[in-house]
Amino acid sequence: MQLTSIPFLIYFLPLLLILYYACSFSSPLQNGVLFVFCLLFYAWGDPQSIMLLIACILLSTVASYLIVRTEGNTKKMMLYVGIGVNLFILFATRYMSTFLELLGPSLGVELHYSVHEPMGMLVFILHAVSYLIDVYRDKADVDSPFNVGIYIAFFPFLYHGPLVCYREIQPQLRNRKYDYRLLALGACRLVVGLAKLVILADRLGGVADNVFSLAQIDAGEYSVPILLSWLGIATFTMQVYFEFSGYADMALGVAMLLGYRLDENFNAPYSATSMKDFWKRWEVGLVLWFQRYMNSLFSETRNENDDMNVFQMFTFAILGFWHGTSYTFLLWGVFNGIIVLAESIVDYPSRIPAKWLRHVYTMLLVMIGFVLFRAEDIYQASRYYLDLFGLNNNGFFSDIALRMIRENWIYYIFGILFCFPIARNMNEKMFKDQNSSLSQIMTVLYPIGMVLLFAISLCFIVVDSYFPA
Repeated sequence: MQLTSIPFLIYFLPLLLILYYACSFSSPLQNGVLFVFCLLFYAWGDPQSIMLLIACILLSTVASYLIVRTEGNTKKMMLYVGIGVNLFILFATRYMSTFLELLGPSLGVELHYSVHEPMGMLVFILHAVSYLIDVYRDKADVDSPFNVGIYIAFFPFLYHGPLVCYREIQPQLRNRKYDYRLLALGACRLVVGLAKLVILADRLGGVADNVFSLAQIDAGEYSVPILLSWLGIATFTMQVYFEFSGYADMALGVAMLLGYRLDENFNAPYSATSMKDFWKRWEVGLVLWFQRYMNSLFSETRNENDDMNVFQMFTFAILGFWHGTSYTFLLWGVFNGIIVLAESIVDYPSRIPAKWLRHVYTMLLVMIGFVLFRAEDIYQASRYYLDLFGLNNNGFFSDIALRMIRENWIYYIFGILFCFPIARNMNEKMFKDQNSSLSQIMTVLYPIGMVLLFAISLCFIVVDSYFPA
């Protein structure tokens, strides 16, 4: 079941909210309802892996009890066993085939490995690891299997996160405060995220797919003109933001509807003025997870001679593999790591005093990196890079690019408005003075606009279901 599907929006979520708030007199009972619905959501989307999810929840619960009941090296061993089993499951189901594909040529043989990858594997495994480490460090208390299960299997987070540290959500699992403002904000975030996905990401993604398909191995020798190449990667840059931030908005919106208050996962990343700044704004929960667990663990165990820069490069490589199992994602992560490291070495910000130049520099590097993110293989990426910089005898002008802009201009306008904090700043100015006439008018019109946006989004979903792209 997808968050953008009709069954989820019309049946699953309303039924959950009805039963959830019918049990508002008892927080444990509410948690029981939510836990059951998390399992139902998972069983609907991936029935053959539901037992693996339940096993992960039970394993993490048992391991946490063993951690708090032991001391010294035994306690540490219990932590390592719990983490090791979880990471082994992750490696075996998600990364083993890629590892063997890379290892095979060095051994002179072809290695094949095929296994079903459970839905949301990355999120629920890393959440399990977060729970065990927080318990080990006394940052969180041992909790019941129901609460641990909600944290690990919280259905809005399963597809793209955001990752949430257990220490932050445990107090809310036990005690939540509800108010109409939070519910209203949650509903609006849900609608905005839905619109980002089904209106903007899907339409812009179609344009990007068409451009990138011209650089595939079986696409012949057609060289994509420079203008069309840059339009394709700029379009994909917007698409990937709306896809990731759209899912994050929907996840945070559902969490708000259930009474949870969580931090933002995207903070206007395309307003960044350096790649380091970009990674402070892009998938904040993911980066924070690595800082709290991987980086801090390395800092605790490293020797004075260990190079922190090497570990940071390793972290960026892992960040790349988070997004996909292909080695192009690994190269994308390494590319970002090299740029961030280079900025630190040369003291980058002081080199370019003009803020708009720093912003242009950052966006160019983001788009250049996203070629690796989008490409299906090295061949496609290399051809696309040649086309971007006119090194493929490809010329500059493209009537196809102009036609694509003409046919999709409305999506590009809204894409620019919402990729950059233009719409957010306009929204803040309209509601800054609660007593102004404009603010009072918008207070009435905003809910109406959200209802219309939800209806339009449903229309897009229905049309796509009958006429898939």
